[in-house]
Amino acid sequence: MASTKEKLFQVVENNQSKIVNGVLVIGGIYLTYRLGKNLITALNKSDAQNKADDSAEVRQAMALRSAMNPTGISWMMSFDTTNTDTVLDTAKTITNLDSVQAAYKSLYQDNLLDDLQGELSASDYQKFLTIVSSNAKKDTSNGGSAAVQFAKANQLVVAKKAVTLRSSPDATNHGAFYEVFSAKNIIRQAKPGEFLGYATGRQQFDEVNNVKFIEVAYVINAASAPAAYKSKNKVRVSFWVSSSSLYVDILPYYKNMYDAYPATKSFTGWMKPQDYFTLKGIPMPRLLTKINTPVLNEHLLPVALAQPNMILGKLIMSINTGKGEFLQFKTVDNTLRWVDKRFIQLQEQS
Repeated sequence: MASTKEKLFQVVENNQSKIVNGVLVIGGIYLTYRLGKNLITALNKSDAQNKADDSAEVRQAMALRSAMNPTGISWMMSFDTTNTDTVLDTAKTITNLDSVQAAYKSLYQDNLLDDLQGELSASDYQKFLTIVSSNAKKDTSNGGSAAVQFAKANQLVVAKKAVTLRSSPDATNHGAFYEVFSAKNIIRQAKPGEFLGYATGRQQFDEVNNVKFIEVAYVINAASAPAAYKSKNKVRVSFWVSSSSLYVDILPYYKNMYDAYPATKSFTGWMKPQDYFTLKGIPMPRLLTKINTPVLNEHLLPVALAQPNMILGKLIMSINTGKGEFLQFKTVDNTLRWVDKRFIQLQEQS
């Protein structure tokens, strides 16, 4: 008959056997899970890499990863030195950030924006987002938002404080004496309250100096210009200036500008929008309201109500939406608006 000690050893051996078997089963399940996950990951990565030749987004995702993780060893990314210049250069080519993020996830099973935020300084991460969001070629075909505009075409630009006007969108040179041998793009310094001209719609982000630039231009109407400009009729003047609200005020209407900066009124008589002479030479009907008439924005939504017998502006074009015919016109403030043709009488003029 077995002793108590022998029985105790028997129980322990039986339990050890069960524990070992259990560990082996759990280990087998975990190993199968890991192998399966790695296989799926490898397949996804292989599929994404195979699309690199055909997909700009896959190439962009790979370029960003390479810039953040040059060794190619994922666990080394925190120790690798990130090539910020490559990240920002790649940002300039991105037209669909959502697709790049999806490709990055398929390739590396990581979140692109999380990785960028972890690898870049706060300033450089913001530069990356600014470059992507302001890309003029941004893809909006799948409902994405349009490129961020620093200033819309034909908006009025006034200097809030002394600001540098430049021949190119590069803020590197500041006109200091020690920069005499470096590339100089400074035209002049504008004074506070000075009317600078009209935004052209062109913009550029200087990521090196973290400056958002807009192009501003005007044409000279010599008939109303000071003596120094009498010989420059129809000459176009253009330059680049920071769009920062610290330096410039960007306004939609002349009235807003005149109320805030009364002195600008003496400049708008001879500093004209770029299409001033083109439009002036073409006979265009004026729009006269017959009754109380809603004035519409570019989405054909009401933004104002015009009284009867009011001249709204000059006709630009018309469209038929299927629900009615609408006329686009240019106001005296150089703003494009729409109106329902039913409420309008066209007046021909020479």
